[in-house]
Amino acid sequence: MDVSSFMMTPGHVMCDLEVPEGTDFLSIKNYYLDEFIHEGCTTVLTAFTLGYEYEFLAKWNERKTSLLNSPLDYTIGLKTSANLITPTVIRSCKRHKVPVVWIDIDEIDLFKEIRWGWIKGFLYDYPITFVPFFTTNIDIKTKMKHLKIWQNTMENEKIPHLSNEIPQKEPLRLKELKKIGIYPLRGNFLVGGEISYNLYMNIEGETGAEPSAFKTDQHVLKCTMNKGKCFYLNNRGYYYPGAGEELVIQTPGYFI
Repeated sequence: MDVSSFMMTPGHVMCDLEVPEGTDFLSIKNYYLDEFIHEGCTTVLTAFTLGYEYEFLAKWNERKTSLLNSPLDYTIGLKTSANLITPTVIRSCKRHKVPVVWIDIDEIDLFKEIRWGWIKGFLYDYPITFVPFFTTNIDIKTKMKHLKIWQNTMENEKIPHLSNEIPQKEPLRLKELKKIGIYPLRGNFLVGGEISYNLYMNIEGETGAEPSAFKTDQHVLKCTMNKGKCFYLNNRGYYYPGAGEELVIQTPGYFI
């Protein structure tokens, strides 16, 4: 088979903190097809939301249950406010292999009160990655100020982190995959592994190797194979309920 006109990439890993829950099969099916499968995504990074410490196990189980019929593999993180970054919550994250924690930094004063000295001691054998996020549309100047405080604090405290928000519903970059621990389990071609890849039609003038600045919106997806099943072919997506499985991260950041 002549594949010189195509470019091959690993299946994409995308972040979506609001993957829908519920029992409306048709709407959930269309969501996965439109937002993920038609974009060459084979693994989803999502999260459960925590409002109180005592809710951890219930909310974690609730999110896991909602993903049992997912057609795509998934990894579950935690999304919460700064006042819930406590030793109890971090211990629970380690116990249940939650590799990434999103912290709301809208209210930067709450973030400044986190006792990172205590938290750091729990991260030595399971280095959870912390990621900032905003819940409101604050102005760009305030946002940049808060991100700067975030970056300085995390670097000074030597806490595993990402410096900026993770873009939603876009392929995660290699450094993000490595930091969280998803790479090399996903986002990589593994010798002897499952048959999983995307085929894109090459832009005129490009040859088979993947370009360093690959952009999904500039290339035409033609085929997605995921673990031996065809998920996308000739402009049509295929939905396999329950085909996905949880991707458990044993050691975040091991390949950094």
